[in-house]
Amino acid sequence: MKPMLLAFALASPFTVAQAADDPKLNQAFQDHVAYVATFAMPVLIEKCSVADAGYLQRAAPLYFRYVNTHQDQIERGRMLTLAELQPDETVRSYRERIIAKRLGALDSGTPEQKTKTCQGALAFLGGMKVPGEWPARD
Repeated sequence: MKPMLLAFALASPFTVAQAADDPKLNQAFQDHVAYVATFAMPVLIEKCSVADAGYLQRAAPLYFRYVNTHQDQIERGRMLTLAELQPDETVRSYRERIIAKRLGALDSGTPEQKTKTCQGALAFLGGMKVPGEWPARD
């Protein structure tokens, strides 16, 4: 589960600082992950439902509960993430790039990678914190 979650969460190409070393960086990273989840999870759920007919019934309630209970975190993550966009980058292009980059294993990965990714998403939506690093500002 951990590799998928890290791949899902690490949505920015910038240099990184250790989140574990600084609680504020860790919180910023969790906020960023919450925002990315709002647009990546529906795509992930749709792709996982193709391979597992019961996936939608398990994932959809978790997704909606996650979004409803993490509104402040999602908004903070949105602001932090938008601040990292390049001057010529749009929100739409950012989202498309992240989905293509982070969820590509669901299109071209092995069955094991796909299963790991789908199960990791359920764990995340169920409350598992994603370990990781927040991109440092230049």
